[in-house]
Amino acid sequence: MRLALWIDGQRMRAEDLAVARDLRRPQARVMIIGQDLSEGDGDLVFQLPPIPAGWQFLIDIIPAQFAAERLADLCGVDCDSFRLCPLVVEDERGLLPENVTSPKGTG
Repeated sequence: MRLALWIDGQRMRAEDLAVARDLRRPQARVMIIGQDLSEGDGDLVFQLPPIPAGWQFLIDIIPAQFAAERLADLCGVDCDSFRLCPLVVEDERGLLPENVTSPKGTG
């Protein structure tokens, strides 16, 4: 099993590192993301740059975005295209263009 844990810079840090350590015992592969981590804390460690604790949420997702882009590249998938939901909502007037009518009996 492969897991990723985000380690907060201040809150529940010791507890989260203990969870990462415990998960590695039954042979799970654990990636950890956070600030001031040691290489032994996980199988893959993403060090985040120093940032005030209240702003950490801004950079937490960056390693996962890099990993998703790399995986898409390896699979030959365009990660910038909408495959599952090609519809993009552009305003608050609904999902369908104004000139499209609803099917009979649905309103």
